[in-house]
Amino acid sequence: MKRLLPAITAIIASGLSFVAVADVEEPPIPSCERPYGTVALSEASGGAWWQSYDLENPEALIKYYVTESGCFTLVDRGDGLQMGMNERALGQSGELSVGSNVGSGQLTAADFFLVPDLIADDDDTGGSGIAGALGGRIGGSLGGVIGGVKTSKLEADTILSLVNSRTGVQVTTARARVEKRDVSFGVGGLLGAAAGLGSYQDTEIGRVIASAYAASYTALVEKVQASGGALTRSDAPAEAYTMAIDTDMYTGPARGEAVRALREGMMVYPTGNRQGAFLEVKDKFGTLGWVSVEDLL
Repeated sequence: MKRLLPAITAIIASGLSFVAVADVEEPPIPSCERPYGTVALSEASGGAWWQSYDLENPEALIKYYVTESGCFTLVDRGDGLQMGMNERALGQSGELSVGSNVGSGQLTAADFFLVPDLIADDDDTGGSGIAGALGGRIGGSLGGVIGGVKTSKLEADTILSLVNSRTGVQVTTARARVEKRDVSFGVGGLLGAAAGLGSYQDTEIGRVIASAYAASYTALVEKVQASGGALTRSDAPAEAYTMAIDTDMYTGPARGEAVRALREGMMVYPTGNRQGAFLEVKDKFGTLGWVSVEDLL
């Protein structure tokens, strides 16, 4: 993995990684030989605080980091998904040519959600800017938002949380705090090469925020790698099924002796055993038996 920045001190406190950066340079990102799973990025919210700084939506910035790192496979749940749904609708209406191979059951599931938060402090001591605090939490509440930045001190505090999409369990969280008085990026580089993300290179507050997100993403990946992949095991209980009709739960994998009656709409939970067209299941009380797949939704 690439090291994050030339002058970094890091400590672990309350499960979060705090990174203090003395000299902010072009923000490197980690590199992985293989992805640890698929991930969907939580949509940015919180009042579009980035517009006050003439920045793009940070969602695009984080997506770029994830894609370039190769540590997760990014699945689109935004505009790309909507376009795909429109394409499927065209196929169902018969408008697409024969053999287009666009239809149901083709989307890749997200193993994880990546949820970003940002709290950035603007301490105006230069006398020419607007004093205040930027408190944009992308996944939470919105604090004070300032309309311009002309300061002698800039600070960004970012958090990235990785959530198991099947269980809702927060797998790990990484936090990075970047503070810089004299920010200097080289011409071009990572952000310069990313279409539509140039403002994160062209402005001081943009550079600080970009570096903070790069630092928190790197810290998150380091935690995943240190766990040997244990943090990204997406084990979850098997999908539950709903009874489509009134029927019976049987003692074996055939319609024979009944264990109990099942009503339409009841939920059953597969154990993982299957024989032919019959699944072994439990009801919510723990009663064990077999049901036909033909009786399930």
